[in-house]
Amino acid sequence: MSQFADITQFGALQSLLHHTRKDDVAFLALIIFSGIIYTRFIQDKPDPYHHVWFEKPQATDASGKGAETRDIGQKLEESKKDLVVFWGSQSGTAEGLAARLVRDFRSRFGLDVLAADLSDYDPESIHNISEKKFAIFIISTYGEGDPSDNTSQFMSWLKANKSVRFDKLRYAAFGLGNKKYKFYNKVIDTVVESLDHLGAAALMPVGKADDSNGATDEDFTEWKQSLFSLFHEQLGFAERPEQYEPTLRVVQDTSLDKIDLHIGEPIKSKSKKLAAGMSTIEALPIRAAKKLLSTVERNCLHLELDTNEFPELKYKTGDHLAVWPSNPTSEIQRLVNVLDLQEVTETPLLIQSLDPSVQVKVPSPTTWEALLQYYLEICAPVPREVVLSLAQFAPSEAAKATLKQLGADKDVYHDYCSKNHVTLGRLLEIVSPSRGSWSTIPLSFVLESLPTLSPRYYSISSSSVVSPKNISITVATSSEPSPTHDAPIPGLTTDYLLAIEGNSKDTTPPSGPSYDISGPGNALEQGNKLFAHIRKSKFRLPILPKTPIIMVASGSGVAPFRGFLTERARMVQIGRDVGESHLFFGCRSADDYLYREELEGLQQTNGEIKVVTAFSRSEKNRSGGRAYVQDRVEEN
Repeated sequence: MSQFADITQFGALQSLLHHTRKDDVAFLALIIFSGIIYTRFIQDKPDPYHHVWFEKPQATDASGKGAETRDIGQKLEESKKDLVVFWGSQSGTAEGLAARLVRDFRSRFGLDVLAADLSDYDPESIHNISEKKFAIFIISTYGEGDPSDNTSQFMSWLKANKSVRFDKLRYAAFGLGNKKYKFYNKVIDTVVESLDHLGAAALMPVGKADDSNGATDEDFTEWKQSLFSLFHEQLGFAERPEQYEPTLRVVQDTSLDKIDLHIGEPIKSKSKKLAAGMSTIEALPIRAAKKLLSTVERNCLHLELDTNEFPELKYKTGDHLAVWPSNPTSEIQRLVNVLDLQEVTETPLLIQSLDPSVQVKVPSPTTWEALLQYYLEICAPVPREVVLSLAQFAPSEAAKATLKQLGADKDVYHDYCSKNHVTLGRLLEIVSPSRGSWSTIPLSFVLESLPTLSPRYYSISSSSVVSPKNISITVATSSEPSPTHDAPIPGLTTDYLLAIEGNSKDTTPPSGPSYDISGPGNALEQGNKLFAHIRKSKFRLPILPKTPIIMVASGSGVAPFRGFLTERARMVQIGRDVGESHLFFGCRSADDYLYREELEGLQQTNGEIKVVTAFSRSEKNRSGGRAYVQDRVEEN
């Protein structure tokens, strides 16, 4: 019967081929080609509207307004704004500076200013900004000269634009970067060069922040003072006595149903363009959490997350995992005490913008408990400007004098911060430690002064080919003082992950802060899960496996290359022609060699994989100095 079936199938195939015309063959080829295109370029991309399934109805605009215009010129006219502050931000710093600038323009000059996400408006519509208005760009550079996700479209348009001019535009620009990186502030330089080429007129030289020495806030403050001087002295805007004008209304509303409250679940970006490059945020089970080193002062955590429950959650080797942390209990309690919130931490709050064009940066309705634990960056350093602003709410003349003295001089404040971990709660507690002594601070000021708690991104250290449902990350931890601080400054997310690792082994991290790792409504099951999402990356292996690659890393920077090497080793196993893979890996000593057994095993079983190490504390270079990874690259 089987033989008869084979003959029948063969005959049918011959008949099909005999009657198939050339145009049929072409049609079949088109279908196959379309299938390849769909699988390679379309199927793998997340649905940009997938997030709608996970939005709470009450989180949307209750006014029922239609889609906002993407024409920034039209937006400024309709909202009667005097100028726009565009921001491009990866970690939230540039967004926070933009919000501060908006408030300061209002309080100092009485100007109505719009803070605008660059991805929310069509770049060509900048042409429509009236010559009577102004534009300010605050844009960060990260990685190897890369723009933030919400700046990418703007940069692509600037590069491709051949016809639109910006002859009416008057602008100022400020960039955020780090001088330790080769392409320091490359993005803002490119933007300024492009704007000038398109006919825009710069009001003043571009300002730049250098985060390598923690000077971002001071660099911004100095640039802002120059900007304000220009607006007053050259553009003729009258200054007025600075006074606090809230942009938010914070109301306790006990009539709100608890089921409608945001109690700590992460809130994804509302920008559909950004959402398209990210997965949904999920509570992922922790499959494994372990320390890779035996040292106490410096260590690395290896975490593995299980995605089997989430079939739509897919990653590719080289992608990033975003981890959503929570704040430590001690910092939460500090603010609760000094602000006298003990009796209202669980009372429903309704937070509304007093300006229709300003978005509330935290979810509403919510509670102070959720805000302080999950939504506000309460462990962030306090900018010197905020210190000076706090003086107007000081509970005593002595407290006011202390704040003014501390914030008046940047060198004094820098020296103070170099010796102390200055968070908002710690600062208020030091200046006036009595319980409830700062209860006169408007709660809107607290919300406006604290940045939102953002996820931290880590390179995925696993291979999607080898472990498609098991995502691993490698996280560096340290309890050593930094070069600019006398005492160790706890890393918010690293300490949070250390608490999770300690929980998995029923141990408490030595001297580390405590966290409530159960999550909102025990969504994280007592630390057995964590909130995370995947962000697509352009960092990929070459398309052709036989292309040789050279990788250079130090410490936990080896994470993505572990995934690359694991994937190439698997390709060799299945008979693919794979090119040479050279990893130059720098560590302090042999004791800090991450994934040593694994990497040495890959070398032994795959002749095309070479790992060259540099141990800076125990090896010498050719000149007799410490051997760093760049020395090994030069030697080879």
